Amino acid sequence: MVKKLLALTLGLTLAIGASATITFPSSSVQYWVGTGTNQAVVILGWDDNPNGNFALAWGVRWNGSATAANMLDTIATYDSRVSYSISSGFVTSIGYNDGTLVSGSTASYWCYTLNGGSAGAYGSQAMTNGDLMEVSSSCNFSLTTASPATDPNASTVTEATIATSDILYWVGTGSNQAILAVNWADTALAWGYRWNGTATVADMMDAIAADDPRFSYSGSGWLNDITFNDGTVNLAGTPGNYWGSTNNGFMDMGLDQTIADGDFEKWGDPAAGVIVDSMEYSGTWYYTYAYPMTIHPVSVPGVVEATIAASDILYWVGTGSNQAIMAVNWADTALAWGYRWNGTATVADMMDAIAADDPRFSYSGTGFLNDINYIDTAAGMTDTLGITPGNYWGSTNNSVMDMGLGQTLVNGDFEKWGDPAAGVIVDSTYDANYNYWWYTYAYPMTIHPVSIPDSTGHGTEPEHGPFCGAVGTEGCNAIAADSNIIVAWATGCTVERGPVDITNPDGPLAFFGTDQMGIGPATNSTTNAVSLGDGGTATLTFALPIANGEGPDFAVFENSFNDNFLELAFVEVSSDGEHFVRFPATSLTPTDVQVGTYGTVDPTYINNLAGKYRIAYGTPFDLDELSDSTGINIDNITHVRIVDVVGSIDPQYATYDAFGHMVNDPWPTNDTSYGSGGFDLTGVAVINQNTNGIEDVTVTIQSVYPNPTAGQIMVSATRNASATIFDLSGRRMVELDLHAGSNRIDITTLPTGVYMLRAEGCVTKIVKY
Repeated sequence: MVKKLLALTLGLTLAIGASATITFPSSSVQYWVGTGTNQAVVILGWDDNPNGNFALAWGVRWNGSATAANMLDTIATYDSRVSYSISSGFVTSIGYNDGTLVSGSTASYWCYTLNGGSAGAYGSQAMTNGDLMEVSSSCNFSLTTASPATDPNASTVTEATIATSDILYWVGTGSNQAILAVNWADTALAWGYRWNGTATVADMMDAIAADDPRFSYSGSGWLNDITFNDGTVNLAGTPGNYWGSTNNGFMDMGLDQTIADGDFEKWGDPAAGVIVDSMEYSGTWYYTYAYPMTIHPVSVPGVVEATIAASDILYWVGTGSNQAIMAVNWADTALAWGYRWNGTATVADMMDAIAADDPRFSYSGTGFLNDINYIDTAAGMTDTLGITPGNYWGSTNNSVMDMGLGQTLVNGDFEKWGDPAAGVIVDSTYDANYNYWWYTYAYPMTIHPVSIPDSTGHGTEPEHGPFCGAVGTEGCNAIAADSNIIVAWATGCTVERGPVDITNPDGPLAFFGTDQMGIGPATNSTTNAVSLGDGGTATLTFALPIANGEGPDFAVFENSFNDNFLELAFVEVSSDGEHFVRFPATSLTPTDVQVGTYGTVDPTYINNLAGKYRIAYGTPFDLDELSDSTGINIDNITHVRIVDVVGSIDPQYATYDAFGHMVNDPWPTNDTSYGSGGFDLTGVAVINQNTNGIEDVTVTIQSVYPNPTAGQIMVSATRNASATIFDLSGRRMVELDLHAGSNRIDITTLPTGVYMLRAEGCVTKIVKY
């Protein structure tokens, strides 16, 4: 037989008026051909076939208008097993050959019905969405059932899998492991699961849902849906579809399936699958799908490998034109040194140089590393930092696994050793020779620069006390709130509250005081303060920038009621509202016992931490200490940020000073009835001010309207001035020039929220809705 495309102008063919004898719902179609929003089912029946009578059904899709001839054209175009002949406008033969089944017929022409009734000529009969077209070789329509035509390409469909070594995100612990892959219509993702004992698919999915906030599923016994939402991608099953599951490529019991070590479990949305098999049961067709879509390993959420800039390193050993950083990540803290050299050097050379120069640091091992130790007895440390028993150290060079002690260094390298107890698994590899899994870890813990020990003679940043003591003691550098060296106070304050108790993240945020209480002169009133809460921040702005001058340049005030109940905070500064640099703080308070809620702290153990002095006396800060910092102009500081230290010695919540010491202060300081907790800010005083080019006449913003605004505001100013709009975190959002009189400002591009408009010394709140 010769395959030909039917002309749309075919003449009449015989059609009968009897009802079609085969009913075939579109839901039973396995092979759809064509594209479009309209669809019809076409049954070809060889009911006088010498080799045995049979009928097959295809689905045809199209847009716009189509005829019965188009239906046959489309099937023949897409399915190479189908061929036909025409003569004088009649279909004289339709053949089907899949290599095993060959059709034949003695008929000289073929008849067809449309929806069980008579039909016009193939070339003129219009087809509509939902039609059923049945073609008969004998014109007797004697067959009563039809089989769904299968996709001829189904045999080339390869079920996608993913190797265990490619899984990035493992949940659970144990000697058994399995992979869970989920095939949505648009993408496929996979997790790893480890367990001991017995487990089901439901156990695996429950563990993943508990560990990965992006993943969820619904259903018990029967699965309703699987979802994945990372804030950017939002995946869910296709409405109306039923999820199918396989275990190692075979249909399984779904959520109730018991899993074994090494299993590969896959859930699939049929919208992404290809039908490769089918069976009829009690009048319903059931289909087996293959999912060829590439499976991607899910990333570990929120894991960012911590690094530290060379400009932040305090302690450099060696000399030369090359330099590298070495960080060590113990289970409870991470510290870093700098190393300089000429010529060639290895990681072992770097560690030998650090060990020779820093008596607190040592390591053991040649070729393979046994342990890295650090103990600072002068700072009150009684326990040596070392690896968690049973773990092996891992090392990376610029975040890529390296050769450890034998790794050759190049200028600019960042070398990190890590105790797995502090890491998060992001990759794994199976070693068949040793029957062992090798894991790659990321270490998100903040890295602290190690101080220079006094014994070296380099002590540019002394970490050892005693420092100056309480107000009134000899050498105390506290600044009184009424001191005549104070020239100005903060004019803007934005507070990001922390929780009253950080161990209860679902509990209330601190709410004692208002942002405005951080503005203006500090007073002797303990209630004229704003509480930051555990880990909370306050960002202060000023009418004129703070400058680096003689002695201290500004002071931070807290509301402590005596000289030893000291609630502490880190202090950071910025000259652009975006890049902040922290003053190198020191806390030598012993950490073997937690300072209690109303406990005491010796101020001689404290340096460069706000809150060192009692109410009405500020802790001074000298910008000279940041003269080597990058990203700020110490003669033009526009923002001061206060960050509560928390004060817990529990490693889960602890914060660390510039030298790797835990900061221990009164904790918890929660008071749920008054909403206080953590550092209580009463003011920030300016001692040295940048007045270069400042005119005597200050600008005044007379009015801002409408406020709140949907995007357009009118600002009336008394004279020409530069102005900036900040968000509540102190970031510059818009810079503009005001002129005397009315100014129209468009802020439609800003997100909904609260902003501050500052024109030199004048600050006004703007609300965008």
